[in-house]
Amino acid sequence: MSLFQTSQLVRIGTAGYSYPGPPPKGWHGAFYPQAKGKRIDELEYYSRIFNTVEINSSFYGPPSERTANGWVGKTPDDFLFTLKLWQKFTHPAKIGQGKSTGQWEPSTQADVDLFKAGIHPLAESGKLGVLVLQYPAGFYCSPENVEKLSTTLRAFAEYPRAVELRHRTWSDELNRTRAFLEEHGASWVLIDEPKFSTSIRQDFEVVGDMLYFRAHGRNAQAWWKHEEPWQRYDYLYSREEIRHMADKLKTATSKPGVQKVFAFFNNHARANTAINAIMLAQELNVPLRSMPNEAMVAQFPAL
Repeated sequence: MSLFQTSQLVRIGTAGYSYPGPPPKGWHGAFYPQAKGKRIDELEYYSRIFNTVEINSSFYGPPSERTANGWVGKTPDDFLFTLKLWQKFTHPAKIGQGKSTGQWEPSTQADVDLFKAGIHPLAESGKLGVLVLQYPAGFYCSPENVEKLSTTLRAFAEYPRAVELRHRTWSDELNRTRAFLEEHGASWVLIDEPKFSTSIRQDFEVVGDMLYFRAHGRNAQAWWKHEEPWQRYDYLYSREEIRHMADKLKTATSKPGVQKVFAFFNNHARANTAINAIMLAQELNVPLRSMPNEAMVAQFPAL
């Protein structure tokens, strides 16, 4: 049986769900219905359609137990959350374009314990899918950085972990990088993004028993030069591009040993991410919980 015929193993969703206001920054009137009277609960509405979400807010600081309990209570029993790890573990104090600058603030065991306490309700309820260690484009392969990564992977070893590396030096040492991640029981995030001279190059191959895929859009022109952050992600994948993406996912997961698949879209401007997540689900024959409201479908005939 194909992995994509076993839908509980395949989860498709978006990076973040809370984008208030109208497009292009917000999703209200695009993915979320226009609020009339009572405010729409975004997560509750989102979980009527998708079975997973990637939490962005945990990158900026550990979630509180109260917040995590709220996530648990608002979602169906089989809903899974993946969370970006707190940037204190993955980023220096200041990030330049293409190369890290600034000093790393040392993380402590207290920081580890604080983050674990915040996500405990998710782990306890069985709704914690994966921790995502997202490193910046300037985090290059060096002995010092390998040790930083190793320390963080060991600190969170009890959770499924996926590592997003963006600098080309990691793929230049492809076999070593794969062996390193396998040694730590972590997966390598496969990414779709604009490619520059220092960008990572990846074959679409799974490391470990989990495929974790993130699509950032292909807006190369605005990637480094934009007035507002959303403009970097202002890109809608075409049906043809999504079909090609689905073919690569099918091929990658046809090999023995793959136990689960997560695919998230991060091209969040204008709710493009939700549109493309639905399109990928259609191409892979992965059923959604339901289709979004008619107004959204009318705006995007490709659905």
